[in-house]
Amino acid sequence: MKHALYLLVAVLLLGACRRDDKNKVDATLRVNSFLPGSGNPGTVVTIHGTGFRGNFPDNNVTFNGKGARIMDATDTTLIVAAPDSGSTGPIAVTVAGKTVTGETYTYQALSVHAISPSNGPAGTTVTITGAGFTGTAGPAVVTVNGQKAIVTNANDTTLVITVPAGAGSGALTVDVNGQHASGPQFTSQLISKIKPVTGGPGTTITLTGEGFSTHAGDNVVAINGITSKVVSATATSLVITAGSDVQTGPVSVTINGQKTSGPVFTKVPVPVVSQIAPMSGPVGSKLTITGNNFSALTDEDAITVNGVPATLLSASGQQLQVTVPAGTTSGAVKVVVNGQSVTGPVFTVQSLGIISLLPDNGLAGAVVTVKGTGFDPNPANNQLTLNGIPVPISAATDSTLTVTMPNGTATGNMQLSTGSLHAQSPLFRHAGVKTFFADPTITGYTGLAIDSKGNVYYASNFVIYKVPPDGSGKTIFAGSETEQGNTNGNGTTARFSYIFGITADAQDNIYVADNNNAIRKITPDGTVVPYLNNMSNTAKSLSMDDRNNVCFGTDYSGTYKIDAKTLAVTQLSFTGVTYPFVVINNIAYYGGTDAAQYYAFDMSIRSRTTLAGNNYDGGWVDGLPGTSRLGNPGSSVYNPASNTIYFLDGGNFAVRSITLPTNNTGSLTGGKLSYQQYKYGYADGGLGDALFNFSQTGPMAIDKNGNIYVLEVNNHAIREIFLQ
Repeated sequence: MKHALYLLVAVLLLGACRRDDKNKVDATLRVNSFLPGSGNPGTVVTIHGTGFRGNFPDNNVTFNGKGARIMDATDTTLIVAAPDSGSTGPIAVTVAGKTVTGETYTYQALSVHAISPSNGPAGTTVTITGAGFTGTAGPAVVTVNGQKAIVTNANDTTLVITVPAGAGSGALTVDVNGQHASGPQFTSQLISKIKPVTGGPGTTITLTGEGFSTHAGDNVVAINGITSKVVSATATSLVITAGSDVQTGPVSVTINGQKTSGPVFTKVPVPVVSQIAPMSGPVGSKLTITGNNFSALTDEDAITVNGVPATLLSASGQQLQVTVPAGTTSGAVKVVVNGQSVTGPVFTVQSLGIISLLPDNGLAGAVVTVKGTGFDPNPANNQLTLNGIPVPISAATDSTLTVTMPNGTATGNMQLSTGSLHAQSPLFRHAGVKTFFADPTITGYTGLAIDSKGNVYYASNFVIYKVPPDGSGKTIFAGSETEQGNTNGNGTTARFSYIFGITADAQDNIYVADNNNAIRKITPDGTVVPYLNNMSNTAKSLSMDDRNNVCFGTDYSGTYKIDAKTLAVTQLSFTGVTYPFVVINNIAYYGGTDAAQYYAFDMSIRSRTTLAGNNYDGGWVDGLPGTSRLGNPGSSVYNPASNTIYFLDGGNFAVRSITLPTNNTGSLTGGKLSYQQYKYGYADGGLGDALFNFSQTGPMAIDKNGNIYVLEVNNHAIREIFLQ
């Protein structure tokens, strides 16, 4: 009975196996490749393809018709030995009565068995293993994708090469003694570009190049060494997401242990929306969004109004213009720049709105044109205030109001009521230029400094004057109007030689660079004491850095920093700078007066970067590096609150600005903001009304409130540019 049961089970299993064989669909028999493609009798050759059988006897392999011994077999791989009596010719595989023919196998001493690594960037060191590499007629010649490689080491079984630049992906070949052998494919890794090049945590970045793995997990992508998530992958493109700890640095891709570096990704702060204009208006109106850290590339900015996408009309680092979208209702304006978002003010959908103020700054008595929609043509039916003070309206249409700024004008947003509707204007700044102090005796060598209490100090030849914050008059702080010398002491008992520059520290000490080859210190009570004597490089200008250290510039030997504690002197840059400059984090920022460029010099890496302008190509153009143009940039000051450098542009008689870290160049005032070169004169008023006649190397200073002071010898005055 047991024997019968065993027999029945065996029959059933055999039937099941036969049914499985009947249902199994054989893969198409094909020879895809084999390696090596040449060698001596007995060389082990690996054949890759499909339709093979895992049972050795079911496969038959011939080399130019001569049978080969099979050493191992799977459905996709056959490992065979080149037959002893074989000859050069095609390799053929026969399975189940079907025969397919592959490429030619060449019988020769030269053969390439493997390469390691098989991927990497240009310059990768690759080890080639094989046989017959020793040449009698000359050294082995190796190419990668047709380009000749440098062989750095060689013996009969090993070659070491360097992948040539620009080779790309392709077969590796070896030529020795008139014999030729092809090896495996070398895959070139290259990151040709990234987009975007700026952003922050969560930014989606696309890497374009070649040699990437199509399996996302095989690509290890890092930004400045910090790994980022790979979202998708093709052979020529990777999409990644910057991590929460992303920092500025090069983007790299590592595949099979081989690292390739690409362009630098720059981490930038999240976008900032300072205002929208108008804050109300009808659907379809143009909306201007002002702020910072936007992208100048329109496809990198996304704006919504109450969640409805808006059409972007134009973009710069500080301003976006969109059309208020159809179908939206009142709600917040949201800006997303390369994955980083900010929610701005609420836009109210209604007929009444204020689009712009022309000008948007000025003093009491300035005439301003208010532009918008939904105004009442009767001036009396529009009520306008600024900080609660009524603003007189002299004329009105449905889109313009002509107003005069009242006494007591201060920075703020105007409020408009027309009928039952209310609207708010963009920010009006009580800003402009006024003469702080006029002095017809200002002449010769000069300097300018401001203490924490708002007292202004200026030098003229051998004397330093002090003017109180209200500009009511001057007194001699130190030195003599008529007598020069080199004497310490209090007030008028002290003597200086010609004064080249002055500056003030956070403790209200004044530092003086004079022609005595020294820097002197004046305490707040007016006592002159030594600070740094017997200088090997005479100081021709003085500035304070962001760490309260005195810095000085020289005629030809560069700029320097004096450590406030040790008085040790270290160099900051190599270019001679004889006018006030800026030092932030040990980087010197200064104008190249004749070259029409503005520079940053990082001494730690001995590298100079051009922030604005084009070499000896002057002009007056605002914008990012590469597009901006300068006249003759010189003296500079820094406002840490706005991370902005202000400098005198002597060729344009304008005060220009550079906003860090985007290095966007702007124009603050001067030349009546006409963007016409050499428009100079003497006129106070709003920022767009002022005229100057300064030298680009003339003194300038900035107070704790961000107001800027300029000493003009030609106008015999100290001018104040107040910004709030």
